[in-house]
Amino acid sequence: MKEIGEIKSNIYKIAAVTDRGQRLNKLISPMYEEKANEMDELIDALKNFSFEISEKLLSGEWELIFSNVELFRSSPFFLAIEKALNDEFKSNLFFKLHQLQVGSFGISTIGRIAQKIDFDKKEFISTFDTTIFGLTTIPILGWFKLLPTFGGRVITLASDLVLRNNLLDMNLQKTKVSKVDGLNKIPLFSELLMDRWYPVKEVWNKLPWNKESPNCQVSIVYLDDEMRIMQDMYGSLFIYIRPSISLLNSNTISNY
Repeated sequence: MKEIGEIKSNIYKIAAVTDRGQRLNKLISPMYEEKANEMDELIDALKNFSFEISEKLLSGEWELIFSNVELFRSSPFFLAIEKALNDEFKSNLFFKLHQLQVGSFGISTIGRIAQKIDFDKKEFISTFDTTIFGLTTIPILGWFKLLPTFGGRVITLASDLVLRNNLLDMNLQKTKVSKVDGLNKIPLFSELLMDRWYPVKEVWNKLPWNKESPNCQVSIVYLDDEMRIMQDMYGSLFIYIRPSISLLNSNTISNY
């Protein structure tokens, strides 16, 4: 049997060569299927080792390095939508359509995805950075950017965080878009909509087709002091590691 260190090293390699799993997305192209199978085997191998699940090990900051579905689905916002739809086919269709809508022609791309778990406050903070118009030019005719790059950090706050055996349970509360250092704010949009919290839970509960408050759960597949592997209600996988540099203690998250 391979040692834990070797297994995790191979997980890091696959996460890197598949661009956090994005190159495994069959909506884009059915490439590297052997890497998807290899990743499943590595995760199954980790499950054979005993490991502790505790609030202490879960607490702190984490960064997403791999998912076998769309990266944005790691957010409590989309996990709550998945639970509300209560149908795997409908969920997958919704998320694929969302990816097509925001990612068409490479207009929008997802950058760093991070999470902060705080059991003292019973809070779960999820962020992902997004860039718009990263590369805009006229092929063959020109080599200059037609439009500047814009973007922001989407922050989602979930509360009432509870650890039950191997399950994290939380309630979606609110979300906002904040500035990211090095990216221009989106014109017009930034003045009207950025840097303010939106009460997602309040709006959610007022919609007649929502029967329950926005809640979500994710199960813990593997955990140690530097790696966390999670699974949603339909078995989609998300792998996180401890970040090399903290980016979640900035003013983009304070004062909420």
